[in-house]
Amino acid sequence: MRMERIDEPGKVRADFQGGVLTPLLFRRGTQEHRVVAVNARWEDREGAQRIHFFSVTVGSGDVYQLRLESGDMIWRVESVMLDG
Repeated sequence: MRMERIDEPGKVRADFQGGVLTPLLFRRGTQEHRVVAVNARWEDREGAQRIHFFSVTVGSGDVYQLRLESGDMIWRVESVMLDG
């Protein structure tokens, strides 16, 4: 696997069910990636703002790291580990 740093805004469709946030799919440029598994989720803080992180696997087998800045509700695609 090869990791690439991306750090760009993304459009994410997510589910809020039972108090749990789960990304379902996201767009990066013109490509849409459907999330097939959430591998990990964790939180951190930057000052008073809570940041939610997700490691997700998409249909191609690539693993992306997504970030939601809860103060302004901005999603970012941080990195990808490419399969193959």
